[in-house]
Order: sequence, then C-alpha cells, then structure tokens
Amino acid sequence: MSHAADPTAFADIDVNARSRWWRRLPLVSFRIADVEIPNRYLLAPMCNVTNLPYRLLAREQGASLVSTEMLSSVALAVGGERSLQMMEFLPDEHPIMVQISGTDPEVMRRAAEMIQDYGATMINLNCGCPVKKIIKGGSGSALLRNPRLLRRILRALRPRLRIPLTVKMRAGWDEQSINAVEIARLCEDEGVDAIMLHPRTRRQMYDGQANLDLIACVKHAVRIPVIGNGDVFTAADAFDMLAATGCDAVMIGRGAIGNPWIFRQCVIEEVRRTHSSPNVLAALPSPHPSLDERLTMIRRHFDLLAAYTGEEIALRVFRRQLMAYLKGLPHSTTFRGHLPQLTSRHMFLERVEEYFRKIAQRDVGARDHAEAQMNGFTEKVG
Repeated sequence: MSHAADPTAFADIDVNARSRWWRRLPLVSFRIADVEIPNRYLLAPMCNVTNLPYRLLAREQGASLVSTEMLSSVALAVGGERSLQMMEFLPDEHPIMVQISGTDPEVMRRAAEMIQDYGATMINLNCGCPVKKIIKGGSGSALLRNPRLLRRILRALRPRLRIPLTVKMRAGWDEQSINAVEIARLCEDEGVDAIMLHPRTRRQMYDGQANLDLIACVKHAVRIPVIGNGDVFTAADAFDMLAATGCDAVMIGRGAIGNPWIFRQCVIEEVRRTHSSPNVLAALPSPHPSLDERLTMIRRHFDLLAAYTGEEIALRVFRRQLMAYLKGLPHSTTFRGHLPQLTSRHMFLERVEEYFRKIAQRDVGARDHAEAQMNGFTEKVG
C-alpha cells in the first residue's frame, strides 16, 4: 500500500474473514468469462466513493464484485500519482474490477496492460459517465455517439488482455439516439465479456426512471452476461430488476452511498426467498443496522479514509457520505450545518457521537413514555 497515507492501517485487514458470513450462504452466483462472481449484488464504480476504504466495507456487507473509481487512461499511462493510488487494492480484494475512461486506443491499451499487470480481476471501459468534463473530451457516454472509435478501442484492448473486459454504458445519448442494443452487440462482437447497463440517456443524467425494458432488450440481444444498474435503493428494487429484466446481476451505485448495508439486505432477502431451512434463516444477521452499528461504521469508514488520503482530505471527502449515513435519522438536516466547523478528527467524531447519543436518549425517552402510558392503561383496565 505504498500510496496510502498510513499503510499499516490496512496491513491486518482480512477481507475474506470479515465477509465469511455471506460467502457461506447458498446464494446464486454467475460468471464473467472464467471468473466466478459469488453473488448477484455488485458495487458500481463511483467517483470519490468506491475508493479502497469503502470497497472494504461494501465487501464485508455482501458486495460480490467491487470496482475502483473511474481512472483516466491518460493519467494512468503516464504514471500519475493520484491515478496509481486509485488503482490500488488489497491482495485478497478479489474479484475486483478497475474502470478506465479515454478516447486514444493506444493510450488505453497501455493503461489496460498496467492494470492487468497489477493483478486486477477484470477491466471495465466507461461508456456511461454523463459528467460534462468527461464527455467534452469524447469519453464516457460520448463514446455512445462514436461507435467507430469504440470499436477501435475494443480492438486495441481485447487482443492484449488475458483478463475479462467489460463495458459499462448508458441507454444512449438522448431519447432520439437510444442505441444500447446496437452498442451491446458491437461489444459482444469485439470480445467484451459482460455489459453493465444504466438504462438512462446521457441527457437524463439521473432524472426520470431507469428503463427496465431496455435492460431486458439488451439481455435478449446478446449472449454475454448483462448486469442491470440504476434506481436500486432497496433489496426489493434489486429483485424487481432481476425479475423484470432477466439480467444476470444488479450493480448498485447511489443506493450504496452511506449505505453498505444494502448488500447485506439483498443477500438476506435472497436467502429468505429461496431457502426455508430454519437453521439457515436463524443464523442471518438483522438486515437493518442498529444505531450502534451505524455509528461504528461511520467511525471505521472515516478512520480508514483518513489512513488512505490523510485527515485533511478525509474531512472534506467524507461529508457527503456522512449525510447519507444519517439519512432518515432525526434532525439529520440540522446536523449538516455543523459540517464546515468540523476541522479535525477529534472534533468530527465528537460531534457525530454526541448526535447519536441524543438520538439514543430520545429513543429511550420515547420508549419509557410509551411504557408509562401502557402501564396507566393497564391499571385503568384492571
């Protein structure tokens, strides 16, 4: 871990041991080329989210295939320090996918070979990012408007790779140019091993609803695995997507921000739906985190992130994740006002712990009040 601020923080983490609880369960698996993916719930690549610290937490909770953040092929090929850090993963983090973006076939080939030599399980080509600074250079979802260039890139990569090559894409550029089926067939023809589809157009960004019918169309059009993505915020959403589209797996993005437990919930829901063994069901953890577990996860996530990036950067980057962790809790929006004032680890954790203490005291007070009312009611009845 040469690029981590504190490599020793990661030295003793046994990812496989912490994820053993779900690996022993009777779950449906699938394959991408010759790689077995142990369940159907995957972590989508997300900038400033799917770094090493968060991937560890998601894997422990049940994510079967995790991905790095999107890496610029140009930055990686020239040995950019930030890109090299973003590519890093632990030896037992497999299966892991490294995602790259770019437009120059030769540069992308060099970057892909670096990733392969580093030991990644598979490579993912980004044809879906809708962000303006990415598409203005012709990469991300802009590649959907340039199938010739996409074919050239795939032909540069595929012959040089011994590991699976996958593509993550959107429905198309806009409603008038939805071409996911055509692009998926092009990818299959050029040796791509799996498609990850977010069935919104680039123009939609994250507005409207994901078009599940399009995932079904792509699944019907190709023989390689198709992984659905978009609007998966609960275990029920994941199973609705699987049932409605016939896709091989679901890839969870925004629904996993501040919520690594969504993977645990999917795993538990699958076991409950497919197995009736009392022993198996009794051994399942609770799908929903307690207040203590939520606080422990926040502490651990922040400490890992600080060890990975340094405390100053962690304080800035973690703010978005923190508000996602607090979503649905009392007065969480009020807590947002404290974030700019939290300028040290000590201050950050002190305020977070104080917030959770107040919630716990409120819950105890509400419970005592309810019990007092019930006792009064019982006395009146008696």
